[in-house]
Amino acid sequence: MKKTLFTCLAVLAVFAIASSAAAVTCTIDQRPGATLLVPYFQVSYDADGNVITTGAGARDTIVTIMNASSAPMIAHVDVYDRQTIIRLDFDIALSGFDVQPMRMSDIISGFLPVTSNGLGDDACQRNPSASVYPDSDGYLRVRPLSPATGLDNSQATTQYSVPAFNFDLASQLREDCNGDLDALAVGYLVIDHANYCNLSNPSDPVYYENDAIGMENNLWGEIIFTSGLGIPTYAMSTVNLEADVAFGDAAELDPFDTVRTFYARYWDPFTEVFCTNCGSGDPETDLSLSAPWDAGFGDQREPLGLKWAARWFDAGLALTTTFRVWRSSPAGGDCDVEAPTVTLNFFDEEENTTTQGTCPSPCTNPTFNFPFETQQRVIADFARPVGAAAGWVDMSFVNNSSGTELDQAWVDYAFEGAQAFETILVPATQLDPSSCNPLGITGFVQTITPAISVIPTGTGI
Repeated sequence: MKKTLFTCLAVLAVFAIASSAAAVTCTIDQRPGATLLVPYFQVSYDADGNVITTGAGARDTIVTIMNASSAPMIAHVDVYDRQTIIRLDFDIALSGFDVQPMRMSDIISGFLPVTSNGLGDDACQRNPSASVYPDSDGYLRVRPLSPATGLDNSQATTQYSVPAFNFDLASQLREDCNGDLDALAVGYLVIDHANYCNLSNPSDPVYYENDAIGMENNLWGEIIFTSGLGIPTYAMSTVNLEADVAFGDAAELDPFDTVRTFYARYWDPFTEVFCTNCGSGDPETDLSLSAPWDAGFGDQREPLGLKWAARWFDAGLALTTTFRVWRSSPAGGDCDVEAPTVTLNFFDEEENTTTQGTCPSPCTNPTFNFPFETQQRVIADFARPVGAAAGWVDMSFVNNSSGTELDQAWVDYAFEGAQAFETILVPATQLDPSSCNPLGITGFVQTITPAISVIPTGTGI
């Protein structure tokens, strides 16, 4: 953290907009958000449980978090395994315009980022002198009288011992459904703006009820996948999810109506507290402007879509494709209950496709299961048009028989070649017209429409 620059920053004394540029809710765009999703990370291990750092089998992931605002803030990081069991959470203090990188091999070995308020002090509320914004060093948005957990005000911190824990996190992230250990530790991250340091996580309804989760769209980041030989080495942006008060407004209208949000499967609309003075536009009385930590109803994060398009190559060692899929489904994701199946429609470059059954009827597209909440699959796992070496695939995660209206997914894909500069990582293209109203989803009333907002909630620069 570049704390030497902190005293030179001019921090605004009131909450204002995060930026003057427009942001589009209900679609994932390259804008700072209130939550970052790292949909997949990988770290390689040998048979003795040691990180592999060199050679062809070495794999690691570097995640970098950035703060687009002049105001300091707290980022809460949650580490999940492939079955969406939370294995670790910790807090990071970000000064204004800060950058915080972290190598996942370090994180799962217990070497967490140690951050402070610029003076070497804990930025969290357990520190009696920790300030609340708009003080110039106010990382906190509120000192909670009722925190998310009973220990938040005494033990939540951004300053960790080295190592920070002594349990075998790597083995938890390597274990497959047979109890065996894979060569790769695999998982995903969600990184939330937090109103105060906490020991909670998004799966706990109190995380929302007691306003541990923040609503400021100031976080952005990047993910770099590395290898010991330098090939493949590629990168992508974090998936930036914006908070929009319209989601909370829609959920308040009728808690019995399901509103798709990123964390909707976790919080309870019947235990949330309504914001009684939001949306007036008055900077002195409108809580959504003057106190955004107290204006949220639920998580208010835009969800991800369910239909994706990805390119593929299958030219053997010369050039191949790997799909990385993150998905969220209340119906599955663990070893006992697999997530709903996925319908795939592979096309080659001559528009030929694949079918199963007897055509013309009954004739359907093949299905394939991405059973976990994060995974990677090589192109050889899939049935494709015979003899084709390239094309594209339509992936539909809509499954109204075994899925729910809260299902969502993210897809990216990598081309890996035998030579330098042949390896790239590409985000898939979303085919839904709106991630809030995805094609084919039934069984819910959605009152959110895609909207362009020029006043995303957050602190100004």
